[in-house]
Amino acid sequence: MVATSPCMVLHAPRTLSAAEFPLPALGVDDGLLEIEMAGICHTDYELFCGNTTGALPILPGHELVGRIAAIGDRAADRWGVTIGDRVAVESIVRCGFCPACIRGSYKHCREIKVYGTYTSCMEPPHLWGAFSRYTYLAPGAIVHRIPDDMSPELATLLCVAVANGLGWTITHGGAGVGDIVIVQGVGPIGLSAVAAAREAGAAMVIATGRSADSQRLALAPAFGADIIIDVDRQDVRREVLAATGGELAHVVLDTTGSPTAIATSTTLVRPTGTVVNAGLTGDATSTALRLDALMRLEIRLQHVFTYDYDAVRRAMSVMRSGRYPFDKLITHRFPISEAADAIRIAGREIPDPSVIKVVLTPEPPVNQP
Repeated sequence: MVATSPCMVLHAPRTLSAAEFPLPALGVDDGLLEIEMAGICHTDYELFCGNTTGALPILPGHELVGRIAAIGDRAADRWGVTIGDRVAVESIVRCGFCPACIRGSYKHCREIKVYGTYTSCMEPPHLWGAFSRYTYLAPGAIVHRIPDDMSPELATLLCVAVANGLGWTITHGGAGVGDIVIVQGVGPIGLSAVAAAREAGAAMVIATGRSADSQRLALAPAFGADIIIDVDRQDVRREVLAATGGELAHVVLDTTGSPTAIATSTTLVRPTGTVVNAGLTGDATSTALRLDALMRLEIRLQHVFTYDYDAVRRAMSVMRSGRYPFDKLITHRFPISEAADAIRIAGREIPDPSVIKVVLTPEPPVNQP
């Protein structure tokens, strides 16, 4: 094995450059992951632009898929894996002992570390992200073994896109049999949420997007959407009122991160319904809401942060079912050395109407003496 790991480090907003860190010495409770593929999501773009605060400098990448390159004995027993096994790794590293972890809410761990976002690569052992050939598997990491017949592209969708779509729609949104569900935004998470609503037994699923999302909107029926709405050409509320006979939706999931769309979402939900806010708007952004109207209608406004273990296991089952064309979500592949351009395309800063999901792969290793 090489002695160092080449990677890309975000030093400041829009300042992403090549770096190299030594591979860590491992104990009995940790391991090392050789990255097979890393996904890029909108959070990476917000961090890249400086709209969302990260622990700079960071080694980006919180969608981690790879093979176990080295592992301690206790870690192997705890995770049920051995060298060579393919795994997906959750972005959160928990302590396992604080009140939140004990309650099962490890995403709110007091001592939390997060791959690719809120843990600086200056903190030893440095490899806290997926834009790298290797990533450190800390003792509190959460590892999911994935089958060899699942492509790395699909595996990158498991933790984050599909798990979030399922968890936010069903667990947090409460979508169930006979419900009307609206998903605002048709990125990878939005389309996964459409599939989640269909899995929950929704009577009607409505997906909304912009004209620039035409190729994504065209995919929505294959994920279970009954109705698609182009918000640039159609009046969303009028279309929803017509489609639902004036009843509106039981659950509205907003994945856009647009303050305008979030405010619109609150007008699409029926009394006692739920609006799930899932999109990043930026740390400095304020969103105006008509709270009195929400109060009178007893509408629940549910914010969500990320997925959990149960959502990942459900996502694995749904993806393995073959009922939805998740493979069509991966549209662009780049080497990690071109991560800056990949992030800009994923964030739609570089226009490309065909982009849905962008992934990165490490360059082949160079032999070292």
